[in-house]
Amino acid sequence: MSGESGDPLGARAASDPLIVCVGDLIDEIAVRLTAPWRRGSDAAAQISRRRGGSAANVAVAAAAAGGRARFIGAIGSDTTGDALEAALLAAGVEPLLQRDGRSPSIIVIVEPDGERTMLPDRGVAMTLTHPGPAALSGAAWLHAPAYSLIGEPLGATTNALFREAVNAGIATSLDASSVGALAAWGAEESRRRFGETGASLLFANEEEVEYLDLIERPIPNMTLIVKRGAGLAEVRDPHGRLVATLPAPPLSEAVDTTGAGDAFAGGFAVARAGGTAWEDALRAGHRAASAHLMEQQKRG
Repeated sequence: MSGESGDPLGARAASDPLIVCVGDLIDEIAVRLTAPWRRGSDAAAQISRRRGGSAANVAVAAAAAGGRARFIGAIGSDTTGDALEAALLAAGVEPLLQRDGRSPSIIVIVEPDGERTMLPDRGVAMTLTHPGPAALSGAAWLHAPAYSLIGEPLGATTNALFREAVNAGIATSLDASSVGALAAWGAEESRRRFGETGASLLFANEEEVEYLDLIERPIPNMTLIVKRGAGLAEVRDPHGRLVATLPAPPLSEAVDTTGAGDAFAGGFAVARAGGTAWEDALRAGHRAASAHLMEQQKRG
């Protein structure tokens, strides 16, 4: 397969590429504070419930961006799991689910300035075993957040899927997820585990880039996509050289940015799997993130 010069992904062109995402599908309770947090006292808030999970968010964004999407994960055999599966189907995502026990959940606390604190209870999400050949059938791209490497047998399943995707010539990407999650391994072990997957592309925000020292010490054979929130997004090749950069559209006010980075990854993946240039893929990522944020604003 051929791509543009210096392109390690070799993404296959397709009008509606299939993006496969493996990881968490979570019952998300969002608590948006309308005044600063006061420990030990009351804090006025707006509370909403929605479908969450980084991998599921990417799949939903990929479907919204004009691609096809498949989500692979484990959820409960409870009514919450029924609602989560229905939400994926309503978003146009093909669910490949293993169901047992109690569905995972997360509380997301959003402060008035948009800063987030997440309290996950992943539970059954980490019990995912290999779903068999249906997992990558027809896939143009495989994506997983670093969360999908944490916990067993989910981690082993994710690594196996990456090996199969790489061997099949399917484009692959990881998201660094969060410094808080990676701290259990430490920076060097996180870098080692990322490289071990064989993924050819890594999404990371500024905090994750600094923690993993990704600018000065790129992970071998891995292209870096730096998500700078409301700032510039950039592509750096496996040698750390800047390949493309594009500013994000400005935000009019502080909003709940939960899932915006995932939406960016979904839009970006569809564009790259369709054969677009790096800058066009960044633009597609920004477009997907903006659409997600607008939807968040509508929900309040």
